[in-house]
Amino acid sequence: METTVPPTASARSELRQSVTGLPDPGERVPRMAWPTAALYVGTAALFALALGGALAWDWSRWVTVPMGGAVTFLMFSVLHEATHHAVSTNTRVNNAFGHLSVPLVVPWATYPLVKFLHIEHHRNTNEGMGVDPDAWCDEGPKVLLPLRWASIDLYYVAFYLRRIGQRPRAEAAIVLVWFVAVVSAFAGVAAAGYGSELLWAWFIPQRLGILALGWWFDYLPHHGLTVTQREDKYRATRVRVGGERMLTPLFVYQNYHLVHHLHPSIPFYRYVRAWRRNEQAYLDRNAAISTWFGRSLTPSEYRTWRRLTDQLTDSPNAGAVQRPVLHPLRVRSVEPLTADSVAVTFDVPADLAHEYAYAQGQHVTLRAVVDGQDVRRSYSLVEPVSARTLRVAVKKIEGGVFSTYVNEHLSVDDILDVMTPTGGFHVRLDPSASRHHVAVAAGSGITPMMSTIATTLEVESASRFTLVYGNRTAESTMFGERIPALQGTYGDRLRVHHVLSREPDAALAGRITPELVLGLIGSDEDIAGVAAWFLCGPQEMVDGVGSALGELTDPGRVLTEVFHVAAGDPAATAVQVDLVSEVTVAIDGIETTMALSSNGDTILDAAMQAGIDPPYSCAGGACGTCRAKVLLGRAVMDQNHVLDDDEIADGYVLTCQAHPVTEELRVDYDA
Repeated sequence: METTVPPTASARSELRQSVTGLPDPGERVPRMAWPTAALYVGTAALFALALGGALAWDWSRWVTVPMGGAVTFLMFSVLHEATHHAVSTNTRVNNAFGHLSVPLVVPWATYPLVKFLHIEHHRNTNEGMGVDPDAWCDEGPKVLLPLRWASIDLYYVAFYLRRIGQRPRAEAAIVLVWFVAVVSAFAGVAAAGYGSELLWAWFIPQRLGILALGWWFDYLPHHGLTVTQREDKYRATRVRVGGERMLTPLFVYQNYHLVHHLHPSIPFYRYVRAWRRNEQAYLDRNAAISTWFGRSLTPSEYRTWRRLTDQLTDSPNAGAVQRPVLHPLRVRSVEPLTADSVAVTFDVPADLAHEYAYAQGQHVTLRAVVDGQDVRRSYSLVEPVSARTLRVAVKKIEGGVFSTYVNEHLSVDDILDVMTPTGGFHVRLDPSASRHHVAVAAGSGITPMMSTIATTLEVESASRFTLVYGNRTAESTMFGERIPALQGTYGDRLRVHHVLSREPDAALAGRITPELVLGLIGSDEDIAGVAAWFLCGPQEMVDGVGSALGELTDPGRVLTEVFHVAAGDPAATAVQVDLVSEVTVAIDGIETTMALSSNGDTILDAAMQAGIDPPYSCAGGACGTCRAKVLLGRAVMDQNHVLDDDEIADGYVLTCQAHPVTEELRVDYDA
């Protein structure tokens, strides 16, 4: 029997969107989510302060009660992150935060209990409180909703008890023993004459915190949405926009709750960045959006709203947010850069200027009819955002139809179809920041860096940038005159290292290697301190440097863009899949077969709907609990934060992220 294992990571990235339509959030679970750890420490300190103020220092209850409520509300975010394995890639560290945060949220509960209940909510969003425990916050008369929000944790007890016979015996036993012990302890404190202190120091503040959680985490993201998670994950929860500078930190980023449901394993403080990275894709899938005041927005209305707010703030971070469309634009100039590359500038009519607003690092797609063929190619914009100039650089590639046409035949006043800017190869800039950014580019990989470097140094006046730039010779270096001009403008804030592969006498001769890049940046501490890494060029270089950085810094800080894919690389061709597969799942020696669409549920969801009880935990591709081995056929994953290359080569997949792409698929949880 022939067994086909899942494709490589690079192939999965191409297969993912073709199979499920779930955009890559561009964020990964960090080794350690330090903002989450800081939130835990700060909230624990706030708890100690509130407790001391209530019991020892005779502070006003108008002070201590809100402080205690804030403790419950804020500490839940730590517990929530641990539930989705988003605190750390180290499972022990992640779970430690889960266990340590529970007592300050719902002291009668245990971490496994909370994790089970919350994952049930994710699996069954909007399906009624019989299967979605959080639906308790949205059912019943409106006048009673605040009472339901304040008692959601009490309903969790009933929900769990109805399913206690289906839970692992050890877990159920610990839950019951712990519940009885905590309730007995509270009763003992009250019986000893400290009931009033217990009421005002803990119970009332905790109820206020639970009320706020029920309102903000459950009611606001989901109320009024009748579509379930299984039917359409983009319409089962929503994003709330407006007043974000205040609301986003105040409510711990949960105004972007939709991003969490789509990508549950990324940390909360990266929700906004993930949204902005894939805004077009989410809007194209009719994501649910409303304003802070509750008015629902269609994607078209949101695009208009976002454009207006971006114009008001005049933000250098805001690129075009409308759906990408083609417009015919006139060529203003064609200027030679090197013997085999040119810069092409387009005239943008005033009425289209807002559609061609761009962020640093974005690109446009050019369309032309060459020798009777409709040809399209994407090229990065090279000017800083402040210039508001639509200019691209095109290097002639041997055998390249479009690049040859542009370099040899394109002239001033010619008309090309130009798509509005797209792409997420950038980070949000902060004018008050003092950071170090690093770009590693080879050949035409320099093009997105030109806008990124100039815009970053212009906006972040206290930041610095390092560029490692590889070419064959000095003469073949694109922007050979522009880069020194940037150095003249920004001085020591811009350091450039030229690496020349065909000039053995050059200061840095040869090709760009991970060792060379890391050596130029400095110590491990210097490398870890870099705020953002931009890697662009041949795939071998990008993969090599990216892999080396993965061991030394937060992977979320590394942005990549591949200009050249090696011949024969499985990533070179996207695979379009739309089929119904016969999926057989084996667990505990029992096989169950079901029909599953490649564009439908994950293998884990389908198995659970079929009455199977497979292992799972975070449901976000971060913990590895649901790992199973493919014995026949092939499956691809939406995300993978835990399996290494050897496990993938051996045929393992995360079933919470996996979809079949062959007519028959067999997976075994016991293998």
